[in-house]
Amino acid sequence: MKFRSAFASALLGLVAGVVSAQPSDGESPSAATPAEPVRPDKAAPGLLSRTIVSAEETRDQWSENWVIFAESVDRYLSNEEPPEHYNNESYLKLQFRETIAESGEIASDVRIRAKVDLPNTKRKTKLFFNTDADADNELEERVRGGSSGERPGREDSVTGVEISPASEWHQWKRSARIGIRVRTPLVPFGRIRLRRPFSDWHQWQREFQQEFWWFRDKGWGETTEYSMSRPLAERFRLRYFTALEFQDRNDYFENVQILSLTHNFNDRESMEYRVGGFANNEYRSRVTSYFVGANYRNRIYEDWIFFTISPELFFAREDGWDAQASVTFRLDVFFAE
Repeated sequence: MKFRSAFASALLGLVAGVVSAQPSDGESPSAATPAEPVRPDKAAPGLLSRTIVSAEETRDQWSENWVIFAESVDRYLSNEEPPEHYNNESYLKLQFRETIAESGEIASDVRIRAKVDLPNTKRKTKLFFNTDADADNELEERVRGGSSGERPGREDSVTGVEISPASEWHQWKRSARIGIRVRTPLVPFGRIRLRRPFSDWHQWQREFQQEFWWFRDKGWGETTEYSMSRPLAERFRLRYFTALEFQDRNDYFENVQILSLTHNFNDRESMEYRVGGFANNEYRSRVTSYFVGANYRNRIYEDWIFFTISPELFFAREDGWDAQASVTFRLDVFFAE
């Protein structure tokens, strides 16, 4: 509720100021002749314009400072200047999220993601920092994410170094991460990821990804993902996604199947319709839950402020397949050049 109140107050604070035209000298305010319209170059900017300009200047300054920091770290580690005409991929992402459940439960969350690009290292190296708290969640909770369309991730709530060789290994893209999860006590972890995109099946774009990971507090596991998508007409795109995950501490497999259709209304707005199901073989292979949901996404301002609304109906076997309704509001702010 606090998030919604703050968000509503911010919106009300963006109402444009009204500039009233004053009558010219020697002319009665009640004269029938209308006052001369204020020239655009003399009009005082309204509150909305001033707020947007101020916010954009702050965002640009933060983005520039973050890239300068990344380049400084790169120079320190490599003793070399950045390559000429190189676009540093370092970024900061600030996310506000609030989920309101049918039961009245409200979950609010603020997340920060950061990545530092180091182009001068012999291998493609990045420093990363992520405050997400999803690393301990099961596959079902990570994939749904309030029906936000996010893919599962094992690097959440951690900081460390990622190494991605520029060269491919038999068309496989590789990356490795080592780092710690920030908590008391600190939890070291490691992760190896192999990814293979395919572009040889007509209009279908396919990708296979294999990941092996280890956390000191939970042991090892693996996640296998496969996705395929293709355009339908001019503004529609169909996508299928499946993931299979095994955790040594659970000693059973989890599986998710998701089918989605995205409709791009224009360059700023889109709607994604999703349906998915979850299964595992903890006792015997069976479906444990399924959901239907949608994501309305709006690029509020340029390419760095996005707003998403995600309603969802979730049906769980353990609850007798009763529908559980929820809606998630999300605001993403990007800081990057």
